[in-house]
Amino acid sequence: MQIYIMRHGQAEMMANSDSERALTQIGRSESERMASSLADQEVVFDAVMVSPYLRAQQTWESVRPFFPETANVQIVKSLTPSGSARKSVNEILALQAMGIKSLLIVSHLPLVGYIVGELAPAAGVPAFATSAVGYLELDESGFGVLHSLTRVSQL
Repeated sequence: MQIYIMRHGQAEMMANSDSERALTQIGRSESERMASSLADQEVVFDAVMVSPYLRAQQTWESVRPFFPETANVQIVKSLTPSGSARKSVNEILALQAMGIKSLLIVSHLPLVGYIVGELAPAAGVPAFATSAVGYLELDESGFGVLHSLTRVSQL
C-alpha cells in the first residue's frame, strides 16, 4: 500500500478554538503547490482520510481539484492533533485489508509524525512542515518504509 501523509497548510493563529483555525492564503497556495507536484508525478488516491478540524478540511478542499477521480473520502475523528496514532494505524490497516492501494491522510502535528513512527519505526517520528507530505510504502504484513518527506520549499 502506498500512503501519503500530509500535514495541513499554514493556519491562522487565533480562532475560537483549535478545531476552528482556518488556513491562511499561504496555506492554501502551498497545499495547492504540493498537490500539483503529486499530480505531476501521476499519483492517484483510492481513498482519503481527513481530520475533522477546519484547517485540515480546507487543505483537502485545496488539494481535491488535483485528484478529481478520488471518491472515497472519510472524515476520521482520531486524526486530530492529539489523536491516537494506534487508532489511525488500525484505520489504515483496515483500508489495506479492503484492497485500498493508495491512501492520502490529511492531519496535524504531532500525529502525522507518530503515524509514521508506528508504520515505519526505522524512520523515527519526523517533524512535518506545513503542507509537507511523507510517502510510505506498507507491505502486506503492515510493515512500512518511509521513502520521502517533502516540504513545499523543496519543490
